[in-house]
Amino acid sequence: MMEFSDLELRKLLKFIRIAKDQSRELYEAMIDIETYGEVDHDGMPVVNSLELKEDIEDMDRLIKKIALHLSVEE
Repeated sequence: MMEFSDLELRKLLKFIRIAKDQSRELYEAMIDIETYGEVDHDGMPVVNSLELKEDIEDMDRLIKKIALHLSVEE
């Protein structure tokens, strides 16, 4: 089993938070695209905001779990 040091977990938490913020911005842009009906050559939506929303929720859960783990160890 792989273990991370507290420093590595803090860095990972920082990177996940940045990724979540960027994903949230992308999600909002994707909603606009879906709202205005942009489609690719097959007539399918250019993007799928539902998948990204689920990823954001997963990142949120991971952030909370790592933060809780770090606060318990301090």
